[in-house]
Amino acid sequence: MLDKLFVHYLKLSGKEYLVPFLKGLSHLGRPATVLFPYELLEQGLAIILSGLNNTMAIQSSPHWVWPYWVERQINPDGAEFIPTAINLIKTNLTSRNWTSIGLPDSPRESMVDPVGMLTLRPYGWSVFPYLRIDGVNHFPPRMVDCARQSLLEGIFPCVITSYPVHPSLEWKSEARALKLGGEELILYSHSLRNRSRKTLSFRFGLAIRPYNPLMVGHINKIHFKNRLWRVNGRPGLLLTEDPTRVVLSDRHHGDPLLSEFRGTRHPFLRSSSGIACGIAEYDIELAPDAMRRIESLGIIEHIGPNPKSKFASLTAQGIEEAKSEQLKNWKTSKKNGLSLSFPDKNLEKAFYAVKNHMHVFDDGGHFSPGTFLYHNHWFRDSAYIALAFENIGWPDKVAPKLHRYFDSQTSQGFFKSQRGEWDSNGQALVTLVNHVKRGGDPDLLDAWYPRMVKGIKWIESMRDTTRKSRSPHAGLLPAGFSAEHFGPNDHYYWDNFWSIAGIQAVRWAALKIGRAEDALWLNGIIQDYSQDLGAAMNWAFERMGDQLLPSSPYRWMDSSAIGNLVAVSPLGVVPLQDPWVEKTVEFLIEHNMRDGLFFQKIVHTGLNPYLSVQLARVLLLLGDARWKDVLTSLIAKATPTYTWPEAMHPRMFGGCMGDGDHGWSAAEFLNLIRDMAVLERPNELWLGAGLFPEWYHSGTRIKISGARTFFGTVNYTLEQSVQGLQLDWSIKRLPHQDKVKAYFFLPEHSRLNSGTEALLQNKRYRILLHGDAGTMTFYSEDRIDSKIGIEFVEAVIPENNLERI
Repeated sequence: MLDKLFVHYLKLSGKEYLVPFLKGLSHLGRPATVLFPYELLEQGLAIILSGLNNTMAIQSSPHWVWPYWVERQINPDGAEFIPTAINLIKTNLTSRNWTSIGLPDSPRESMVDPVGMLTLRPYGWSVFPYLRIDGVNHFPPRMVDCARQSLLEGIFPCVITSYPVHPSLEWKSEARALKLGGEELILYSHSLRNRSRKTLSFRFGLAIRPYNPLMVGHINKIHFKNRLWRVNGRPGLLLTEDPTRVVLSDRHHGDPLLSEFRGTRHPFLRSSSGIACGIAEYDIELAPDAMRRIESLGIIEHIGPNPKSKFASLTAQGIEEAKSEQLKNWKTSKKNGLSLSFPDKNLEKAFYAVKNHMHVFDDGGHFSPGTFLYHNHWFRDSAYIALAFENIGWPDKVAPKLHRYFDSQTSQGFFKSQRGEWDSNGQALVTLVNHVKRGGDPDLLDAWYPRMVKGIKWIESMRDTTRKSRSPHAGLLPAGFSAEHFGPNDHYYWDNFWSIAGIQAVRWAALKIGRAEDALWLNGIIQDYSQDLGAAMNWAFERMGDQLLPSSPYRWMDSSAIGNLVAVSPLGVVPLQDPWVEKTVEFLIEHNMRDGLFFQKIVHTGLNPYLSVQLARVLLLLGDARWKDVLTSLIAKATPTYTWPEAMHPRMFGGCMGDGDHGWSAAEFLNLIRDMAVLERPNELWLGAGLFPEWYHSGTRIKISGARTFFGTVNYTLEQSVQGLQLDWSIKRLPHQDKVKAYFFLPEHSRLNSGTEALLQNKRYRILLHGDAGTMTFYSEDRIDSKIGIEFVEAVIPENNLERI
């Protein structure tokens, strides 16, 4: 009705030429009850308004030091240059990267950009260090390829930024979240060491700036008193020692970074435009080999019992004690849950760095896929993030979120993230049941069961709207927006794969809690649904003229077909042997792979880490070694602190979409590492399916412990010597977990020793493991220890018509 009224208005007002554009937009996708999830309009409006602010503020203040990404995008000589033209929305499309830092169990995270700029809160202002020495100013946003970042001891969440800008001065900045007294803080410390044989004189400063890694972060009020910067009326940054000078300024006075004569020494300043700033400088003289540390504390939240603490406990001794206690806790946390030891220490380091980082996507009541734009709950992203927390052995972080899933369930049974996204019910049901299957409390099934059944009835009610349709989508869910990287509304197979997986999960739950009749009812739904889905897929195959599966019955093959692979992994609702699987994988590789990663061409238009993992998952199952190329490229294109944006610029490899530190991407990296070591398949458990062939040599030791699966917690150790290869394994099941066949895999081209090289060349073997624990040994005589009854099964040799894995 609103569309008709608007069209009528356009005609009456002489703007009829705009009508085709409006109609075109509303008909690009399939007819749907929800054109676009209105819950996302607020986020979209924020992006548009911030982009307009960026353009006007930056272009009207060219003599300011702007953030790292702006300095590059406005430089016509730089590869990242993007012209404005009529695109008035300036946003970060080339360097959308940061590292999130925060306390475990806190919903608050701060961000450190690639040159060490610290942003305490989303949409807020920032602070960065700078140096004036030998008549030269060194501002991190303008340092081209001069900042170097790392993590504490390589894996712990303290971001260290080094600035090798002067041959005689070692300059480092560190940022970490810290709980001290009654405060949640960011410790932002800076060390300067004289490496020369003469005294150095210079100025070091901290600059409070009205922007962040994505946009203008308005400073309307700024005040400095008693070493405390107050910004917009709240405590912002506390200096632990008095600076030599303090200057405040706005866009009329000019940028004090560029001239000491700009700005005002008055301690308070207001700005209606929000383009205000402040600097605190220290005059420093350093004797040879002397070191100076300047510390500051970003005030995040008061969490103590005394609201009038006035930061009294923030002493140097208190800071050091808190840092020591924190490092101890980090090392304890690293050992909890899934642990692994690989011959490839770079891969092992990446795993632990990302594992130690995952708490920033845990906001207490829900998982969030980002720490800036995406600081919300979506069932879709949470399905993958919750899976990662389960896989790394932290189910206690998952359980509290699941109880709150039902707060988002409507009276009709819809698990609602947004209207028009119909994949969420399947994702919610899979996540709920899989928590129990991986060792969660089985009593939860009884408590959750009525609401889960309600969720299935909602799926059935939505299918009722299409059942009588004489169309390819008969019996499928209505057209919906689904995952935004697919494009406009359509009857996506993705939604239906998730829904079937959700119903299968609840059927398992029904059997576990003695609801046999319900299990038969659910089985009937699965069969009926699978028949409708199969008919829709067959219609697409006929339309394609081949066993290629587009994302919906009405789409041609494009990059959105990547969504179909979820049916194979992690859901396992279609057999790996289905002909469309390999053919669709080959199409996606041929048309979308770039620099080892999947290049998404719809909405995200960049190298997408989590979609790359989706492809790698299936390649791993197929025994196709190209999955390793994806993993290698993922690590190579991670930031030095092992984070990934939602999508990367295909030439610059910086972030170009969404959050610059993306939770779904981090989660899928961990899920892929876990799958290469331990992997569940329908009614099977695979060990070592992704261990690299080159790891099999004398002296190799691989150890996996605490791997929680549907079928028990797995531990195994693989050791190789000149005498042979020994595998020790154990599977510890809980009473409600199913017992299935477990296999250990030996990869193609692996070399146990020179005697077995010919045996394993161009073949992949899997070994059936008898019992829940045991030891088996491969001897140099090309045989397996028959005393323990090991069954030897050849696999993945299609040309010989042998069993396909």
